[in-house]
Amino acid sequence: MVNETKVKWMTKAAMVKKKEERGMFITSRFYGDDYVSFQVIKAVLGVSFGFVLVVVLWFMENSEALLTACSVEELFLILKSMWILYLMLVLATILISVLVYTSRFWRARDHAREYTSSLKKIQKIYQKEEKNGKADRK
Repeated sequence: MVNETKVKWMTKAAMVKKKEERGMFITSRFYGDDYVSFQVIKAVLGVSFGFVLVVVLWFMENSEALLTACSVEELFLILKSMWILYLMLVLATILISVLVYTSRFWRARDHAREYTSSLKKIQKIYQKEEKNGKADRK
């Protein structure tokens, strides 16, 4: 009976470890706020780089038409609208990133607790076996 229980918990612990090893490793390196803020910063930098790249490519494609047909005031209005679009994009990215990475952190943390709980149960089983083994020797 004890061996079946031990095998069951060892198998469960091994499955959890294999499945969630990467997530547990990442979250063990950071506390929750640090992990989430680092991921948000990465997302904002990526979105900013992508936005600048798209704007530069768009401007290169339309530069001749913009410079000949638009006045300086109209160009500033275009830049202002692009700035507002950029701010909205960054705010949306921050909101989505915080939600996604916070849920990932808590999910990985819950799996780590499950894994730790399984290890504690295995440890108790080993301790019982040691006590039974010592009692049998006497």
